[in-house]
Amino acid sequence: MSKFIHVVKNITLVMMGLIVNAGVIAQESGGKPDLNGVWLAFASAPPFVRGGPSPLSENGEKLVNAFYAKYGDKYVEPGGYCVPPGMPSTMTALVGYPVEIIQGKDRITMLAEMEMQVRRIYMDGRKVPDDYPTTRMGYSIGSWDGDVLVIETSLLTESLLRESPRSENTYIQERIYLTKRAKVDARPTPFITLQPISDDVLVFELTTTDATLYKEPRKTTVYYQKIKDDATLEYDCAVDLWEQALEAAAGGGE
Repeated sequence: MSKFIHVVKNITLVMMGLIVNAGVIAQESGGKPDLNGVWLAFASAPPFVRGGPSPLSENGEKLVNAFYAKYGDKYVEPGGYCVPPGMPSTMTALVGYPVEIIQGKDRITMLAEMEMQVRRIYMDGRKVPDDYPTTRMGYSIGSWDGDVLVIETSLLTESLLRESPRSENTYIQERIYLTKRAKVDARPTPFITLQPISDDVLVFELTTTDATLYKEPRKTTVYYQKIKDDATLEYDCAVDLWEQALEAAAGGGE
């Protein structure tokens, strides 16, 4: 009988632990869907197709063409100098870089492996500040529409690269929600080699609006699956630039 009681006590303790942990997660996420974890984009719809009809307005084409007329089609790639792409490319890239989401009640943080980019989504009801500088990631404010996380991003710095041009007038809205893989009709990109740990899918519906660049709001949907929590690696591209500078300095000293 004592052995039976001991087993029952152990089971009770385990169940209490699960309940406490579930309570902590619910408290940290404000009782909303749990988005915590490491996620990897595996497909998008509609895909960005080179050579397809341009989403740019006449003025947008003029601005982008002026950039390439000045710097040429073989412009200096910003990634080669550790300059991160920023929004919306950070969330739409399908090249195998995971994003870790850390969800709290008043703030959600997204850590992108690509160029070690960081997004801070403020969930405390604040407004966009008047004196905040523009950045590649912009300023993001979030709120819940039922079980859908809505993120509004503005204060973005200009980038006139053809794939996803933006200006200081660009506004991005994301609607993010959970679904199951069986409900997603999308072909995975061949870049993806990491296996998901569940059939959960995190859907990002992005709408980019900018009257100075686009004919109409530009929409795309990106699908993420959860992967192992240790799948994120260090992205330290600046080391190579530093080592090149060291080598150049050594050569100049001879």
